[in-house]
Amino acid sequence: MQVFAKRSYDFDPIGYPVAAFGIEGNRDALISMSGPGDLLVFVGTVDEPTPVGERGRLLGLAEFAPIPVATEDFVDRTALRAHDLNLDGTLVWPKALPILRAWRFDDPRFKLIDVLKEQLTYEATARAVLLDADDSAAVLALPKTEVVLPYSEARRKFLRLVAAMTQPTTGPRPSDWVGEVCRRVTETAYTYAMRFGKRDLWKIGHTQDLATRLHDINKHVPHEVLGEKWSIVMQQEWQSSVGAYEMEQRVLTRLQTHRTEGERVLCPETVVFTAWGSSLRES
Repeated sequence: MQVFAKRSYDFDPIGYPVAAFGIEGNRDALISMSGPGDLLVFVGTVDEPTPVGERGRLLGLAEFAPIPVATEDFVDRTALRAHDLNLDGTLVWPKALPILRAWRFDDPRFKLIDVLKEQLTYEATARAVLLDADDSAAVLALPKTEVVLPYSEARRKFLRLVAAMTQPTTGPRPSDWVGEVCRRVTETAYTYAMRFGKRDLWKIGHTQDLATRLHDINKHVPHEVLGEKWSIVMQQEWQSSVGAYEMEQRVLTRLQTHRTEGERVLCPETVVFTAWGSSLRES
C-alpha cells in the first residue's frame, strides 16, 4: 500500500466525495503512480480559505479509485463555496478521482510538521506526492474515525462504472504460470452480517470468500479466554463485489446511529434484521 499526500482547503468526504485537481495531467499523474488500495492524505493549506484551526494540519485520509471523473458529477453545486468556483462559474478543481472510503483524523489534529520528517513540497498543492515508508507508517498510526459516505445516485453510477471497466476480457490461451493471485470485482461476492457470540455486537461487510474472512477476523479474538467469537448470521450472494458493496453501504447507512468502530454496530438483532431486509428489497 502506498500513501500519497496533497494540500487541500478542507476535508469533506460527504459533501465533496472526491480527490479533486485543477488540471487533467495532475489527476492522471496520481492514477499512473497508484494502485488498488492506495491512500491519499489531505493536508490543510497554510492560508485562506482553509480555516485557521486546520491550516497545516492532517485533516483526513481516503482510499480513492484510479478512475478519472468530473468533479461536477459528484458534488452539489448549490452547496459549493466561493473559493470552489472561478469568476465564470466553472469549478476551480474540475478533474477528480472518486473516494471509496474515508477516515477523519481524531481531534486534536496533528500538524504536518509534527508527523512527517519534513514539509511537503510546493508541488503538493497542485498534485499528490508520494510519502516514503516512514512517513506513511506515521500517518497510518494516527487515531482516526471512518466516515460513512452517503449512498447517492452519483456513487451508484460510479460503482456501475467500476464494474463496467473491470469486466473480464478474452485473454490468451491458458498455460502454466507462477504469480500472485488477484481478485476481480466481477467475481461472486457476499454481503454478510456477523455477530459476536450472543451479544448485540454486529459486523457488517462484504467479501468474495466468507470462510476465509470469518477465519481471519476470529484469528485476532482470544476466544479460548472469552468463550465467544464471531459467527455469520446473515449472508447475501451477489454476482459481483459491486453489488455486495452497495448492500453493505445501505445496511451501514440504516444503522448509522448504532455504529461503534469501523463496520461494527451495537444494537438489538431486530434492528439489524430490519435494516438488512429493507436494504435487500432496495437492491
